Amino acid sequence: IGGSFGQYINIEKAIQIGLLPDLPWDKFHFLGNTSLKGALLALMSREFRRDLTAIAQKMTYLELSADNSFYDAFTSALFLPHTDLSQFPSVAEVLASRRNGH
Repeated sequence: IGGSFGQYINIEKAIQIGLLPDLPWDKFHFLGNTSLKGALLALMSREFRRDLTAIAQKMTYLELSADNSFYDAFTSALFLPHTDLSQFPSVAEVLASRRNGH
């Protein structure tokens, strides 16, 4: 997780509200100022710049407003927690245990 935003984020709470995917906590790492590091790499390495150019050439334009499935997924994700708890099994477990009084 890059930037100062990531430095102060509570992984557990971020997963609970759907801000981060439901993955083991050790999969998340705070990387600091990644934009500055990327810019420095681009200035220092011709190979890195070639890689960036190749990535940029693979980019395509996709009109998301024309895709109803995107709209459905987007509106589902607006709720906290996410309306599709199957994507967040650890959150579903916490909610179930709270309902059962544990």
